[in-house]
Amino acid sequence: MKIADQINELFPECFTILILDNEVTLDAFITDPPLKWARLVNESGAYSIAKNYPTSMTKAESDREEMNWDKVDLNALRDALSDLNNSVDLVAIGNNASQGLPLAEALPSTMRSQNAAIIYGTSLPEKPIYQAIGYQTFCTRDDLLKSISQKVQAAGKELALCFINTIEHNDQNYHAPWTPR
Repeated sequence: MKIADQINELFPECFTILILDNEVTLDAFITDPPLKWARLVNESGAYSIAKNYPTSMTKAESDREEMNWDKVDLNALRDALSDLNNSVDLVAIGNNASQGLPLAEALPSTMRSQNAAIIYGTSLPEKPIYQAIGYQTFCTRDDLLKSISQKVQAAGKELALCFINTIEHNDQNYHAPWTPR
């Protein structure tokens, strides 16, 4: 099943944001009250909503999510993104030292200007590259929810977040002990 179909089945009456980023950035999406939250994971080359979702994005959930080290298949993810349509309200792509660029290029050009954002930590030196391929919305992760609040209010829908990890962590490259899940 396509990513957009899964998201819309899980959150049929919501304004949905698909976040493509590093799992260690999740604290940026904690609100009060907590938002609805789902994680999509790579299962044999296809991305699908993981078991036990939706949940609420609380601090405890963020801490737990940061230790879910998903297998990442960027080719499968690029293919899945090319099938997205405007039934996902916004796609937020984490720049992660320009590692988000191949994903940004895979998103249909019809979504880039109005239905996508490039998010980053503190700076975005690659901004001209993203602008050249049609992106117009740029903000820090911490400012994403605030920056799209008018769109959410205009839609008159509850906000729901969906997440796909785009950087694979494991016991070789992460600072915390790894316990296989």
